[in-house]
Amino acid sequence: MEAGEGIQKELNTLVDVLEEIKHTIPEGHYLRGMNALGAIHKHKQTSLARPIRDDALSGWQTLDEIMDENTDLYDEIMTVADQIIRELCGVQATIYTDSSHNLIHRGEEKEIFNKLIHYKPQEGNAGYETSPMILHHAIQVIMDRIFHDTYYELEIVRPVSCQCGWRGAQGNWDRHISNMRHQRWVNAELERTAQKRLDEARQMIVARREKGIVYLNELHFTPESKIATVEAIEEAEASGDRVVFISADGTLNSFT
Repeated sequence: MEAGEGIQKELNTLVDVLEEIKHTIPEGHYLRGMNALGAIHKHKQTSLARPIRDDALSGWQTLDEIMDENTDLYDEIMTVADQIIRELCGVQATIYTDSSHNLIHRGEEKEIFNKLIHYKPQEGNAGYETSPMILHHAIQVIMDRIFHDTYYELEIVRPVSCQCGWRGAQGNWDRHISNMRHQRWVNAELERTAQKRLDEARQMIVARREKGIVYLNELHFTPESKIATVEAIEEAEASGDRVVFISADGTLNSFT
C-alpha cells in the first residue's frame, strides 16, 4: 500500500470515529476535530505532491537532447507545435513553413507572442492532450521560429550606406552593388587608388642625383613601381645621365 493511501485510510477512520461520537461530545469539540483532520489532509496532499514533481523534473529532457536521442519524441513535439500554430493562426498555418517564408504575417508577431506566453492547456486544445515537457518544447519551437523570422525581416529593412553615397535597405544591397552607377564609382575608385600609388612610386624612385649620375631605388615590383622606374630611366637617358640602382641592402648596380 502506498503512503498516501495508508494515510488516507487512517484519516477516514478518524472521520468515522468523529461521526459516531459527535452526538456525545460538545459541538465545538466536533468542529475542532474535523478542522484538524482537514488540515492534516491538506498537509498530506502538499507533502506527497513534492516527490511527484521532483520525479517529473528528473525525467525532463532539453530540446537538444531530444533532437539527438529521440526522433519519435521530437516528431511528437513538432506535431503539437503545428497543432498550436493552427489553433492560433488558422488551419492554413503550419510550423513546417519553409524558412525562407515567415511563419506568421508581418505585424502579428506581438499578438502571437502574447498568446503563446499565456497559452494554457484547456480541454479540446493541443496543450491539454500532451505532457508538460512536450508542450513546453512545442511553444519553444514556435517562439524560436517567430524570433528568427522577425530578425530576418529587420535585417532586410535595416538601413545601410555605401561609400559611393547610396543609402537604402539591407535587402537591396545585392541589387545596389550590381547597379551601373555603383560600378562606375568602383572603377573610378580603382583609378584613383592606382594613380595615388603611382605618384608615391614616382616620389620614392629617385634616391639622389649627382653630376652625370641618377641613383634609383629598387622598389618592390608592382605595376606602379614598374611605370615609375621606366619613366625615371627614360628621363635620365634623355639628360645623358648614367643610372645606378640602389638595392635594399645598399648594393649599387649600374644600369648604363
